[in-house]
Amino acid sequence: MERRKLSVHPPALSGLSKGELRSRILSARKALNGEERLVWDSRIRERLLALPEILEADTVYCYADVRNEAGTELLIRDLLSRGVRVALPRVEGKEMFFYYIGGPGDIEPGFMNIPEPGPACRPAEKQTAPVIVPGLVFGRDFFRIGYGGGFYDRFFEREPVHWKAAICYEFQLTDAVFSEEHDVRMDCIVTPDRCLKRK
Repeated sequence: MERRKLSVHPPALSGLSKGELRSRILSARKALNGEERLVWDSRIRERLLALPEILEADTVYCYADVRNEAGTELLIRDLLSRGVRVALPRVEGKEMFFYYIGGPGDIEPGFMNIPEPGPACRPAEKQTAPVIVPGLVFGRDFFRIGYGGGFYDRFFEREPVHWKAAICYEFQLTDAVFSEEHDVRMDCIVTPDRCLKRK
């Protein structure tokens, strides 16, 4: 059966600076409606849960979505229902650390009003858990542009052993090359339509 086309129009991303890329994608994400996001988030979740790196994990580091990021609420619920331990990030000063959650009740507004684990949550011990990573723009060279705070780059510099899966909508992909020395390359990028794995 042919899939119904959704209404978002991909923004033109070639030849733009990092700041311009951020602005274009934020505007495009803001224009998404709830139906589009539900459909796309469901496809992303299905693709993620079919990956052996996620299927075989007993712990997954994830994030709580904000501002029309690729949604993770149902993914987190699904992982927890399967007995997988889920840890979310909490910003502490200029660093980011992951804490285990048992459900939505453990999450509260934190840094920049981003949902994060509350004070009663236990810190996740250092391990090789896969990390599901948000972002604004993703290059086909597997580098990402975030919001500019550098929290994920510093986390992966501190704990480089993790397998890193970025999730995003198709219009957030670009052929542009924009990496800098401190940027960290993803191992996998999952969109509603495909899963790109770095060789």
